[in-house]
Amino acid sequence: MRRLVVESAVLLALVIASAFTLSALESQLSLASGAVATMAMLAAATSVAAGFAAEMVARLSEQSSLRRIAAAMMLYGMVVVPTTASGLAATTLDTIVVIAIRHTATLLTITLLLLAVVPFDRPHPWPIRPFRNPATGLRGLLVAAVCSLASGGLAAAFPEAAYLVVRSPILFSCTALLWLNVALTCLVIGVLRRNRMLVWLSFGQLAIVLAHAPRFWSGDSLFYAPPLYSPLLAPGMRVLGTTLVLLAVLQVAYRTYQRFHLDQERLAKAEAEAVEARQRLSTQAHELRNALAGLDGAAQVLAMDDPEGKVDRAALRAALSAELNRMRAMLSPQSEHTRNDTTRLRSLLKQLVLIRRSNGTAIDLTVDGDPVVAMPQDAVAQVITNILANCERHAPGAHVWVETYRISDTMVRVRIHDDGPGIPPGQEQEVIRRGVKGSGSVGEGIGLAVCQELVTRHGGRLQIAPADPERPGFTVLIDLPLRSRAQQSSTPGV
Repeated sequence: MRRLVVESAVLLALVIASAFTLSALESQLSLASGAVATMAMLAAATSVAAGFAAEMVARLSEQSSLRRIAAAMMLYGMVVVPTTASGLAATTLDTIVVIAIRHTATLLTITLLLLAVVPFDRPHPWPIRPFRNPATGLRGLLVAAVCSLASGGLAAAFPEAAYLVVRSPILFSCTALLWLNVALTCLVIGVLRRNRMLVWLSFGQLAIVLAHAPRFWSGDSLFYAPPLYSPLLAPGMRVLGTTLVLLAVLQVAYRTYQRFHLDQERLAKAEAEAVEARQRLSTQAHELRNALAGLDGAAQVLAMDDPEGKVDRAALRAALSAELNRMRAMLSPQSEHTRNDTTRLRSLLKQLVLIRRSNGTAIDLTVDGDPVVAMPQDAVAQVITNILANCERHAPGAHVWVETYRISDTMVRVRIHDDGPGIPPGQEQEVIRRGVKGSGSVGEGIGLAVCQELVTRHGGRLQIAPADPERPGFTVLIDLPLRSRAQQSSTPGV
C-alpha cells in the first residue's frame, strides 16, 4: 500500500503541475484554432482507444468494471469531446441541442465510471432477448448514445425550457462536484483495495475535471463562451486525463496477458504431464499383458500332473517368481530399472524362454558363453519379453530362435528370429515408431518403440533386420553393451 500511496502522490503532483503549466503557457502562447482542434481530436482518439482496450480486456478477463469503463470512455471520446469543441453559434437552436446532448453524455459518463467503482450486476436477465447475454461496453455505449440523442430531441422540441436548463449554473456546479466526487471515490477505493487501475483512473478523471474547470467557474459566460474557450488548458488536460485512463487500462491488459501466458504455460505443462502419464500407463499395461500371457501358460503347466517328470518344476517356479517380481517392480512408483546395473544373459534368457515354452511356443535358445551386459535385469527382461510376445501374437504357431553371441569386445548381440509372415520390405524402421502397427494387429503399436527406448538409454541398439527371401520371417537384432571392468570390480560375485 505504501508504494501505491507514493504513486498516487506522484500522479497528483503531475496533474496539478500540468494544469498550472498549461495555464501559464496559455497566456504567453497564441495557438491557432487548427492546433487546438488537433489536440481535441487527440483527446477523443485517446479516450476511444482506452474504451476499446478496456472492452477487449473485459472480454478476456470477465471484469464487469472494465465494461463500464469502456462504455464511459467511448462515450466521452465520441460524444462529449466533439460536442465540447463544436463551433456552433451561441444563440441558435443547434447549440441548445448540442449542449443538451453534451450534458446528458457527461452525466452518463460520470454514472458509468461510478458503477465501475461500485459494481452492479442484474440478478435476473433482461426480458429482451438481445440483452440477455452478459453486458458489454458496446451495449452500454449504445444505451448511453440513445439517451443522449433523446435528450437532444427533447431540447429541439422544447427549446425554451432546454435553454433555461442548460444555462443554469446549478447544473454545471453539480456536474463538476459529482465528477470530482467520483474521482475521489475511485482514489480512496483504489488505495484501500490496492487496485492500481482505479488509482490511475481517478487521476485521469481529475485531469478531465480540471480541463473543464474554466466553464465551471466562469459564471454566465458558460453558455456564451466561444466553443474553443480555453485554447491550451482544456485540450491539454483532456489529453492528459484520457492518457492516464488509457495507461490504467493498459496496465490491466498487461497483467491479463501475463496471467494468460502463465495459464498457458501451466496448461501446456499439465498436458505434457498428462501425455507422459498416459504413455507410462499404456506402457505398463502393455508390459503387464505380455508378462501375464506367459505366466498364464506357466501356471497351467505347474497345475497339471506330470508323473513322468518331463517338466522342470523347480526351474519353472523360479522363472515364474522372477517374472512376478519384475511385474511388482514395474508397478512400483520408483521403478526405473536401476536396482541392478548388470545382467547375466544366460540365466535370464533361460527363464524367459522356459516361460514361453510353457505357453506352447516352440523356442530354441543358443547362448555363446555367459555374457554379462551393462543393463538392468528388469530392462533386459522387458525388452526380450516384448519381442517374444510379438512373435506369439503376430506369428502364432511359428518357430522362434533366440541366439546370443559377441559382435565385438564391448558388445553382445541377442538375435530373435521367427519363421512367421514377417513384415513388408522397407518397413523395418517404420514399425519401430510409437503407434505404428499392422492392419490386422490388435495391439497399440508401442512395444518395439519402448524396447528401442530402453536399449538406447543403456547404450545399446535395436534394429529390425531386412527380410531375407531365402529365410522368411521376422528378425530383431538387439546389441547390448558388455559389463566394463569398472562395473565388474564394483559388483563382485556377478
